[in-house]
Amino acid sequence: MEDIAKAADLAKGTLYLYFQSRDALYEATVRHALAELAALTEEHVQKESDLVGKLAAFIRVRIAYWHEQQSLYRVILSLSRDSQHQKRNIGWQRETVVYLQAIFSEGAKNGEIPVQDYQAAAWATMDVIRGVNERRIFSEGRSTEDDTKFLTEFLLKALHARTWLPAPPTRNVKPAVQAKP
Repeated sequence: MEDIAKAADLAKGTLYLYFQSRDALYEATVRHALAELAALTEEHVQKESDLVGKLAAFIRVRIAYWHEQQSLYRVILSLSRDSQHQKRNIGWQRETVVYLQAIFSEGAKNGEIPVQDYQAAAWATMDVIRGVNERRIFSEGRSTEDDTKFLTEFLLKALHARTWLPAPPTRNVKPAVQAKP
């Protein structure tokens, strides 16, 4: 808390008036960032009329936002690996997953993608975006637009696939004859 107070140019006691612990400060900071991100996402997604545009807007906002908030994203990444924080971090993502499920469901109703497990698709989408954001933080990478274009096309191909694995071939296999003792 001392480092945080110093960085905020506040007395440590003043900081404790608002937050009882470092964890409380972390949680308040992340909740604020997630609310801001949700509002930006909604603003940009609602401007789009089809699944391609909505998905691209969703991805673009998340890549651009966390690029601007790299310091906070690094803290979230480091703490999210800790088992005591994992459950809370997954909980924070659930609202976004539900939002994304609704986008996929609407796309299916409009005939843009087949009916499928939207929850699994939403979690997978979040995982892919998180992976791109991690790479962008720890290495030089492509532009936000290049990553958005690639991820949108990649995910749309996955969403259009009705099955990942071909059905096993049916063969006329005779049962094995057991040897008599």
